[in-house]
Amino acid sequence: MPVAAGVDAFTAFERLLRTLCLNEFPCGTGSWRSSQGQGEPSSLFSVTTRDYGAENEQVETLEELVSSPFSPYSVDYTWSKEARQLRETAVKSPWLISKDFILNHFESLRIVDKSVNGVDNAMLQFPSLKELTLSANLLTTLDSKNLPRSLKVLELVANQISDLEPLCNQPPKLHHLGLSHNRISAVHDYITGEHWPTLLSLDLSYNNLTDLKDIIQKLLTLPKLRNLALIGNPLAFIPGYRGFTIDSLRSLTILDDTQISADEKHRFKGLARRRDFVRDEAQLVVKIQTVTGIPKPPELDITEEVPEYPITNRYYYVEFMFLEDFASKESKSLEEGEKDEGKEEAEKKEDEEEITTENEEGQVDNTPIHENGNMNTDVQSNGSVPVGTFFTALESQAPSVIPPEDEGEEEDLPALTPELKLSSYRTQGVQWTEESAGTLEMAFNQELIIDDLPALKQCLRQGFQIAVKEDKILSYPPEETDDRQSQASQKKGGKEKGDKKEKPKDAKGDKGGKKKKKEPEIELVHSPPEVSVLGTYTLDLEEFINGEHIAQEICTCHVTEKETIEEEVSDKAEDKKEKKKKGSGMDVVKGKKGNDGKEKDKGKKPAKLDKMDSKAKLSSAKAQIDEEGEEEEPPPPPLTVAVRVELVKWSTAQDSIPKTEPTEQAPQ
Repeated sequence: MPVAAGVDAFTAFERLLRTLCLNEFPCGTGSWRSSQGQGEPSSLFSVTTRDYGAENEQVETLEELVSSPFSPYSVDYTWSKEARQLRETAVKSPWLISKDFILNHFESLRIVDKSVNGVDNAMLQFPSLKELTLSANLLTTLDSKNLPRSLKVLELVANQISDLEPLCNQPPKLHHLGLSHNRISAVHDYITGEHWPTLLSLDLSYNNLTDLKDIIQKLLTLPKLRNLALIGNPLAFIPGYRGFTIDSLRSLTILDDTQISADEKHRFKGLARRRDFVRDEAQLVVKIQTVTGIPKPPELDITEEVPEYPITNRYYYVEFMFLEDFASKESKSLEEGEKDEGKEEAEKKEDEEEITTENEEGQVDNTPIHENGNMNTDVQSNGSVPVGTFFTALESQAPSVIPPEDEGEEEDLPALTPELKLSSYRTQGVQWTEESAGTLEMAFNQELIIDDLPALKQCLRQGFQIAVKEDKILSYPPEETDDRQSQASQKKGGKEKGDKKEKPKDAKGDKGGKKKKKEPEIELVHSPPEVSVLGTYTLDLEEFINGEHIAQEICTCHVTEKETIEEEVSDKAEDKKEKKKKGSGMDVVKGKKGNDGKEKDKGKKPAKLDKMDSKAKLSSAKAQIDEEGEEEEPPPPPLTVAVRVELVKWSTAQDSIPKTEPTEQAPQ
């Protein structure tokens, strides 16, 4: 894409000055000005009294055209406080307008969003300039040598400044410096009292500052600092950010546009001396309370006799993606360190084996292969999943459920957060019960400690991704029992009539065997979980960057398209079955019209067998009858999740003391 060419600050000022039209109507010394006071016309009788002075305007009329906001000659005066006054001067005394007069006239300039990419030495021509705003431009740096010495306020908001060194090159004695919404990641020794001895107000909000204690140490050297803004930086996520700043900079009166009260100073007194307790990490508490609107499992609606196996169990839970906890990182690093030691020994052994195989065969294959012939892949067992598999994380761990063809398609999907490495967290699985009636208590409460503050800021911008999932697990008896039953059935089929008397005993024995199989639940074989996503939601947490610390919401989830597709497929399957029913009925009718009565019986028997065997058809027929009897069924309740996310903030200096957990716990 073409990049817009930037201009210097003085060139942008000249373009704004042209919008005032100082030499055009109604300003300037044009023919439209009244001749009164500059001599009478040559002949008083050249025109009538009605037409006399029609081509000229009075000064009062010209002033009204300039000052009135409803005038067609009104222009934009917001770029300078002195712009309107300069234009009025061009009407009253146009002979005063000159280059020196204009440069001396301006005390404030607002050059906003004018593609300014540099400040040249032409700006030194403003001897009276006190306020300069260069916001929303393309500045990457600014040399303070080119700033007027009379400057008191400098606003450089929403630029691309990352290097502060040129700005500290003989700067003017500023009272306010605005550097918010830039790319500053460190202040080093540039924001100190040595360079800014008269600074009263400093705005460093919405940058990339992370080291709170280092920045406070630099700001302590500013002798006159009274107003400070650091909100929007990653360091503002630290629990003791506000208290530590207030107690360290005792002369501050305003922090992040909020007045510092005497009570607040008293509550945080002494926190500056507890520097070791103030760490560059954030604490978040995630609470998932209830999930409502989960439909009743279809197994509970069946009132007829069903086969004993498989036993279907459905577990519902909430899964969300977020940054990895600091505690889990430490445990991982310890485990990886132990693994590395074991790997080094294993690699030495492998090298020795490879050398021997090279000597014997001359060729070596270093690709690690399992016994089943598949390539070796790393599997994460701590719950963390790849970034692009938020909604299919658990499905990828169940190869028996997902065919291998789908795995390649999932890899081609775009990653949700390509810059971040997110981990998955999930609540405990809860089953649907008649008492709950679709409202499941999750009672999930977890504290996350995040030490990567810039990544946390980016993660909060993307939102809190939630998914309500269902695990369907089928339980079967062991395969050995199935083999024994099949062998027994074959023997029974080959026995003679004399052996038929023993069938009731065998049947009793089978019943007794079945009872024994029900008792040991451990013997059941469980299939891998079939994971399905019931709904998704993204909770907006961007307000945490703006200073909020609590987000509580009942999230109405969006039902995934996968479910609707499955419903459509099932509906189409039922329609096909009904069409087959109708077709078989027509065949029966045709059989009745035939010559033999045998065809009638042949048409009737399959219909009876279908009615006895198709339980799904009966349930669908009942549903159709209910739909015909009722006009409209109420829509199902929405799928909602009660979520609360809190960014921990200290309210007193006492909160900095870490809470010690009890060493002994009561036996459960």
